[in-house]
Amino acid sequence: MLRLALAVMAAFFMLGASVAQAAPAERRAFTISQRFEIAAPPKIVFRAATGDISRWWDHTFSDQPHALILEAKPGGRFWERFDSRNGGALHAQVIYVQAPNVLRMEGPLGLSGKAVTMVTTYDLEAIPGGTAFTVTVNAAGQLSEEDEGLVTGVWQHFIKERLKPYVESGCYRRPNQACAALKAN
Repeated sequence: MLRLALAVMAAFFMLGASVAQAAPAERRAFTISQRFEIAAPPKIVFRAATGDISRWWDHTFSDQPHALILEAKPGGRFWERFDSRNGGALHAQVIYVQAPNVLRMEGPLGLSGKAVTMVTTYDLEAIPGGTAFTVTVNAAGQLSEEDEGLVTGVWQHFIKERLKPYVESGCYRRPNQACAALKAN
C-alpha cells in the first residue's frame, strides 16, 4: 500500500512538474485624474454618461454589441451584451452614486483577463458655462508600465473625443439618429 501511494505521488509530481509553470507577473499601481469641461449642465452630462452609452462609447469586446449599459445605481452594472443570447461582459460594477455629481465603479473595464482592481470615479461639478467632468482611476494589480499611458489615453478619447461632442452637439436628444459630431473609430 505504501509503495502504491509513493508511486502515485511520484507520478503526480512528475506530471505536475512537466505541465505547470509559473511566470512572474508585473505588479504595479497608479492613479490618474483628468478634468474636462463640457458645455452642458451636470444633470444632462450625467444622463448622457450613464444608461445606454452605446452611441458614444466605442471600445467594446464585441464588434457589434447588442447593448452597452451603465446602470447608475449602487450594485448597477456596466455591461456589454454581445447578442440576443447570453454572451456578454461585465466591465465594472457601480459601487457609489450621488446623481448627478458622482458615480464610482469597480472593475477592469478594458483590462479584463488581468488580475487588476480598478476603481473609476466620475466627478461632475457645475461651472460657469457647463460642467467640469473629472475622471479619476485608481488601479492596482497585474499592470505593465504601458497600461498607465493606455488608460490615460483611453479616458482622454472617451470624454474629450466622444462624450463631450455627443453632449455639446445635442446628439443625446436624438437617440435614433446618427451623431455627425462623433469621429469614426
